[in-house]
Amino acid sequence: MTHPSTDGGTPTFSRRSYLTTGAAALSATAGCLDSLWVTNSDDTSQNGDGNGGGAAVERVDNVDSALLDGKIVVLARESATPGGIDPESTNTPIQNGLDFLGANRGGELRLPPSSVFERGAIRPYSDTAIVGFGSGVSEVGVPPNTDGVLFDREAGVNRVRLDGFALNGPGQGEPSGVAIRHSGGDTQDLSVGRLLLWGWNDSVYRVEAGTGPFQCRHDHLTIYDCDAGDADGLFEFRSSFGPANWFGTIAAYPTATESGRDTTAVFTRGGTQHIDQLTLGGTVGPAVRQTGGSQFHAEGIHWEPVDQQAVPAAIVELLGRGPATIGNVKQATGTTRYVYEVGTDPERGTPPARKRLGSYYRVGTEARLSENVVNLAAPNDLDMPSFYDGPAADVTVTHERPGTGGFRALGDAGTGVDTP
Repeated sequence: MTHPSTDGGTPTFSRRSYLTTGAAALSATAGCLDSLWVTNSDDTSQNGDGNGGGAAVERVDNVDSALLDGKIVVLARESATPGGIDPESTNTPIQNGLDFLGANRGGELRLPPSSVFERGAIRPYSDTAIVGFGSGVSEVGVPPNTDGVLFDREAGVNRVRLDGFALNGPGQGEPSGVAIRHSGGDTQDLSVGRLLLWGWNDSVYRVEAGTGPFQCRHDHLTIYDCDAGDADGLFEFRSSFGPANWFGTIAAYPTATESGRDTTAVFTRGGTQHIDQLTLGGTVGPAVRQTGGSQFHAEGIHWEPVDQQAVPAAIVELLGRGPATIGNVKQATGTTRYVYEVGTDPERGTPPARKRLGSYYRVGTEARLSENVVNLAAPNDLDMPSFYDGPAADVTVTHERPGTGGFRALGDAGTGVDTP
């Protein structure tokens, strides 16, 4: 939808209308920069092997002026001068810049304080960075059926940084790719600062089977108007390996517009994930579904669904032998049968083990808990017990072999120090 200008000037556009007009403009201007290059200090030109047809980059004299003029600025380690790319003159301005950086031993790509349309997935090289003015200022959009940032190089990539921009999918009514996908090689030392992810109708972060990103840090991810109801999760870890991956704050507000289903926030089958704060609203279903041998830790979960499509069995589902620690769960709205479900891995048939369930807080008059705090749906492995911070009265045993002793309620342990 176009929003008319109040002062008679140029009308402003929503993200959706920007993507539509941007696609038409790029189609009309494809290939205009093929003859413009930034050269190395020895006057030799460089290009890469990404989606772009080479690094169509022109020399710029002033970085700040180029950015304010809407150009993408390329700062390469082995280039004597900064380069600039006009986003309206090529279908793949970001990939063109990354190709140039990849051929010049890395560097930084700076986004302008405006919107950029990229007709293809963005495939970083090692030692490269994409940096914007902020997630509410710099925006990158991609067309339908296209991934946003794709890590698929067979040899893997190391030391990539993404920070300060919005990464927009096609929006409602269009099929999308995945915002950030790891599907080949192993990504090491990925650093993500503050990103906003909007308009994706699939997972926004996926690690494919056979891929193991490790030592990756993600500081602050905000997700709006994304629908992963037909996927296993908004964040989806399909691989069985990938150690030491850390997330600071994840704030997600999914929608059910495309699928008609609530979105599971985090699904994990393997690898290691640590999340400091997981804040959830919109049409969210379970916050976490853990299976397989994954090692999962969430320090705090805030669950505040709006317009639920169904009542979930639990906010947090911990299934199988993988260790899990949940610091606490706060329920502000919505209805759930249980807060925690501890049960058998549906894929491997292994019993639960090594779970640590933190305190539960129900706040607000709109929060409903229809059954109990914990559902012990399968006997816990005796050799690897699990623990809940609250009393035994909060635990319902729904399996057929109660009293096996593998699950302990710490709220009833010992005598309180303030008891006479």
